[in-house]
Amino acid sequence: AVWLTVIENLDWPTTKIKSPSDIERQKSELVAILDSLQALNVNCVMLQTRVRGDVIYPSAIEPFAKALTGVPGKDPGYDALAFAIDECHKRGMQLHAWIVSLPLGKEQYVRAQGKKSLVKRRPQLCCKHNGEWFMEAGEPATADYLAALVEEIVTRYDVDGIHLDYIRFGGTAHKHDWPECGATWSITEFCRQLNVALKAINPDVILSAALMPEIESE
Repeated sequence: AVWLTVIENLDWPTTKIKSPSDIERQKSELVAILDSLQALNVNCVMLQTRVRGDVIYPSAIEPFAKALTGVPGKDPGYDALAFAIDECHKRGMQLHAWIVSLPLGKEQYVRAQGKKSLVKRRPQLCCKHNGEWFMEAGEPATADYLAALVEEIVTRYDVDGIHLDYIRFGGTAHKHDWPECGATWSITEFCRQLNVALKAINPDVILSAALMPEIESE
């Protein structure tokens, strides 16, 4: 499997949509990447679907990610997630929607989203830590919000899996290192609630997570 990174256009896309013709160029870039992965016998693509409180598909919950057009919230004119799923399945490859769970981005990134940012829409679900905005893992409503996002993806798209990234308190394993945030709820409960919501919709969809490589002892 591979992670296909969208944030800051690290892996894809390098073409930003400024005109209708750019849509085909952006699609062609993805096709070329998938062809190269298929040649390497990669059979699973984890495509960054939620970037930083924004997404690469038309959502009723969150705005479009700026990586597609260069403009936060701007409609790219096509459904990148649907296209990627179709192209992966043509090649016998799975597509897992990679969800960046808690980070919402640095101040500049959030400010550029304007009124559509989660910080503006649902401030009670957000906290700032070391100059960066996060969803508040200590708030049970955060799990409800992300469960709704997962439900939207799984009910509308033929994804093979949901991959949770940054499903932790920032860059630390310890919630007591987060004095700026409430951090009173369990990450385990958070993941359990998401899993229950997912399996109720489609028990065949795989849930995975990117965990800390090293957990400090108490």
